[in-house]
Amino acid sequence: MAISCCQSTPIPRVSSLSEKDFHDLYFVPAKPVIITDATEDWPARHWTVDSLVERVGDNEVWVRGKTNVEDYRVGKAYSIRRDTFSKYCQDLTKGNARARSSYLAVASMQQAFPQLLSDVPLPTYLRDYGKLHLGPYMWVALKGHYEFCHFDPDDNFLVMIRGRKQVRLFGTDLSSLYPNPLGSHGKTVQSQVNCDSPDLEKFPNFANAKCQYCTLQPGEMLFIPAFFWHQVNALDTGISLNMFYGDPGENSFISKMFHPPYQEHFFYWFLNIMEQNKAHTSFPKILSRLPEVVKHFFLKQWHETPTIEQVDRVVQLAMDHFKIDTLPSPILGEGKFPPVLKIRGLLHRDENKTK
Repeated sequence: MAISCCQSTPIPRVSSLSEKDFHDLYFVPAKPVIITDATEDWPARHWTVDSLVERVGDNEVWVRGKTNVEDYRVGKAYSIRRDTFSKYCQDLTKGNARARSSYLAVASMQQAFPQLLSDVPLPTYLRDYGKLHLGPYMWVALKGHYEFCHFDPDDNFLVMIRGRKQVRLFGTDLSSLYPNPLGSHGKTVQSQVNCDSPDLEKFPNFANAKCQYCTLQPGEMLFIPAFFWHQVNALDTGISLNMFYGDPGENSFISKMFHPPYQEHFFYWFLNIMEQNKAHTSFPKILSRLPEVVKHFFLKQWHETPTIEQVDRVVQLAMDHFKIDTLPSPILGEGKFPPVLKIRGLLHRDENKTK
């Protein structure tokens, strides 16, 4: 649970928390919290693996493979396969070798399980003081699964439906968590540290990390602030849900990214995506129209429009990183829209696959 080499403290639990108190006491100051009674009326609370197989067993899902090796634990590589939900759950129930190396992760309810959407209402905390970015998503894990430590570019509610998960948070601390090099695949940024067995000779600064931890119980909802490192272990075979969201409004979420505690991780995340695109043929066009590219990128990611000053700041960040004094002349294509800054490797992190 706690990590002996780090300063570790439990994540607080609260109940009967008003929407305003959550917003003022936890969301705005970016303080993780477990809300114990936020999902009592959710139909999803009655789910079991067997009942879901009866309802959506024939639905097709993406399943990660090679999840029980060290490369997965440090966020470097995994394979992906298409399967039916029932076949994945058959392996899960048997606990066989394939189950021990597989994980049903980030399964979009809209795409994979539309029949179940009405079972998962938006939390009032998100509905009244937030804006959904992506989700909800379903996660179904075998007991003992270790999910690599990473951070996401959105605020996050993690809800335990069946079973328990151990969750460890490390705030926004690049130097102690050793992110994978810029240009690593995926939307998240992953840590090189195996939190269950940290190598302090290789990663000595991890001893300076501050860990907040909990065992998330069925029905509990954990708030994970945007860009916070988090690492999750499945203590039981179980089901969880999550929703990525942010501030309401047209510019509020982007604006807070330029201030502590988010800014350092936000900048690293953006440069990671720029580096993902560096080797692709579209990169010269991206650089030539970078202000437009940045504006469209954030509009797509967070449904918000950055100000001219915010665009300029991110453009200067990229120019400093790539050591260029001026942007090249715009390379105009056939369409009116600028080239897309793509997040590479959303599905695959296996060898050279970069879909």
